[in-house]
Amino acid sequence: MNKSEQFLATQELVEHLWEGYKVKKDPRWLAEICLNVPFFDHPEIGKEIAKRLQASFHDVNQIDEQTMRNDIWKLWQTYKGSDTDVAVRARIAEIFFEGQQGASERVRGIIRSFEKLEK
Repeated sequence: MNKSEQFLATQELVEHLWEGYKVKKDPRWLAEICLNVPFFDHPEIGKEIAKRLQASFHDVNQIDEQTMRNDIWKLWQTYKGSDTDVAVRARIAEIFFEGQQGASERVRGIIRSFEKLEK
């Protein structure tokens, strides 16, 4: 692969990673960009930025938890009123927590926290 083809491949990768970041707001996408962009022929700069970026945000489990919470809220917004609230919460709980004890109540708590933010 010549330099021009390599540049285009890197550019496409960065565009893909940037789109992923804009959707999820997950810093792992930004860190991946830093690892793939040549910082004036000093790759250690990208590695350092990625390391600091990852350290400055919540750990991966917290990011995944927030993403899940956002997805639950979006489903609630889409389907509330289409059936009883209890039935909608039960369906959402089954999607995300597959029969776990107290899943509907957990979904209810997540919904309440988002509703408080909207006030």
